[in-house]
Amino acid sequence: MVDLAVIYSELFHKHEMDRAHPESPDRVDFIMQGIKELQNEVKEQISIHQAETIDDEDILAVHVPDLLSTIQAISGAGGGMITIDTTLNEHTFDLAKLAAGATKQAARLVAENQAKKSFAVVRPPGHHAESNSAGGFCFFNNIAIAAEWLINEKNYKKILIIDIDHHFGNGTSHIFYHRKDVLYVSLHAHPMYAYPGSGYPTEVGIVDGLGYNINIPLLPGTQSLDWLHALQFASGIINQYQPEIILVSAGFDALGGDPVGILNLDSSAFFGAGYLLNELAKDHCDGKICCTLEGGYKKDQLKEVSKKFIKGLLGYKPAIIDKLEDYTATDYTKSILSQVKKAQKVYWEF
Repeated sequence: MVDLAVIYSELFHKHEMDRAHPESPDRVDFIMQGIKELQNEVKEQISIHQAETIDDEDILAVHVPDLLSTIQAISGAGGGMITIDTTLNEHTFDLAKLAAGATKQAARLVAENQAKKSFAVVRPPGHHAESNSAGGFCFFNNIAIAAEWLINEKNYKKILIIDIDHHFGNGTSHIFYHRKDVLYVSLHAHPMYAYPGSGYPTEVGIVDGLGYNINIPLLPGTQSLDWLHALQFASGIINQYQPEIILVSAGFDALGGDPVGILNLDSSAFFGAGYLLNELAKDHCDGKICCTLEGGYKKDQLKEVSKKFIKGLLGYKPAIIDKLEDYTATDYTKSILSQVKKAQKVYWEF
């Protein structure tokens, strides 16, 4: 069993929305450069796997048929706009399916004990794709498709999806909003200031999903220690849920200076996040973690931040974790976490 399976394809370069669009083909190049360097720098075994596409049936487990046919039709006609910030070219349909397939593949390798952990380095991303609509650079919801497959084919009952992208994963949240077999936890920029304008603490789920949607919206300029403090706060709920596997929407656009971000993290935050997630996985699910790439557009930092995140996932402890133990969060962050407690206190112990 390898320590980390990376799923990737050079074909991901063929999807391009616009030459000036931040979700550009070369994003994955920087991340893969970092992963290849890590193969020679760490003792753990990191293997790279060719991405596999996905059947329509798996997509239709979480999306309506009209979304599938619309994306296929626009892409088949040579491309076009589906929302103001999300366009297709002639390759988009095939590569959106490949991204979903790679994320399912990442989940399968871990579920079948071929890898301890996995990371699907994909594009286009997925967490803004709703069951019936595309948007936010996303077409199919890669991580939701993988989670649904784990539930239907591998009999998982309690899946944690943790979303560390700068933006609230509205699609993922809403797909599982009425269910308790998926706990969705998101740290994101406050919806008052950032796309998609939702993801408030009071959005807690409905019906069987009440309390299984945890939103932690952070204010502009939030820095690394406060962000990690919020992640540590979320771990209190995760410990009560006791997930059988952890899926991660790994977006790196909360880095300071990201062209579409308003938070102010440095790469050490993602090193710390990887480590904290690994600790949670060791405690609850035999270390099982599957990641898929979402956002992250500060290209000059993508190699470094992905390397540090993966090192954390592999159990390397960064210095920022020691600082976190004695850290007192800012009043702004305390206020947000107080709102989360108020919204969730009926469902979880604090």
